[in-house]
Amino acid sequence: MKTVDNVMTIWMEVQRNWMKLQPIFCDSEDIRAQLPDDSRKFEQVDQQFREVMREAKEEPGVISACTYDGREEILNTFAHEIETCEKALNEYLEQKKKIFSRFYFVSNQNLLDILSNGQNPEKVDEFIGDCFDGLKNIRFIKGPNYVYPSKKVEGMIANEGEYVQFSEVFECNGAVENYLCDLERMMQRTLRDILDVAKTTADSWDLGEGFKKRHEWLEDYCA
Repeated sequence: MKTVDNVMTIWMEVQRNWMKLQPIFCDSEDIRAQLPDDSRKFEQVDQQFREVMREAKEEPGVISACTYDGREEILNTFAHEIETCEKALNEYLEQKKKIFSRFYFVSNQNLLDILSNGQNPEKVDEFIGDCFDGLKNIRFIKGPNYVYPSKKVEGMIANEGEYVQFSEVFECNGAVENYLCDLERMMQRTLRDILDVAKTTADSWDLGEGFKKRHEWLEDYCA
C-alpha cells in the first residue's frame, strides 16, 4: 500500500505538469524554435508517458499498475525531465519580461499566446488591456490597401471607449517585446503632446470674450 501511495502521488504530479506543458512544447512553433533542446527532451517524455498511460488503460488494476517493475523509477525520471523543461521555459519568459516589464502583469499562458502571435499584432491586441491598465485596445489602420494582419496603428481606445489619436502612425515591427516598448513610448509622447497643447490653450481661460470657458476647454482633450 505504501508503494501504491508513493507511485500514485508522483503519477498525478507528472500528469498534471505534463497536461500543462504538452501544448506549449509540442504545439507552439515559437517555443520549439527558441528552446529546441528542451522541446526535444519534452517530446521524448511525452511519447514515453503516453505509453505508460496506454499500459495503465490495458491493465487498470491500481496495484498491478503501481507495482509494475520500474514504474516508480520511470515516473520519477519523467518528473525530473518535466521540471527541467519547465525551468527552461520560465527562464525564457523571464527574459521577455525583463525587456517589457508589463509582461509581469500577464499570466504565463497568456504571455505564451502573445509570444507565439508576435508577428500578428491584431492577435496581440487581445491581451493589450492586461498590459496597460485602463486601455481596451489599439486601433489598426485597415482597408483594401492593407494586408492582414495590419501592423500600422493610428490610436488607442480606453476601457470607457474614449479614443486618442497618436501623434503619428505607429508600426509594429520586430520582436513583440520590442515593439510593445516602442508602443508604450508612443502613448507617452502622444499624451505629452496633448497635455502641452492643453496647457497652452488653458492660458486663455481668463482673457474674456472670444476665448473658451474652462468647462468648454475640458471637452477638447482626452481625460
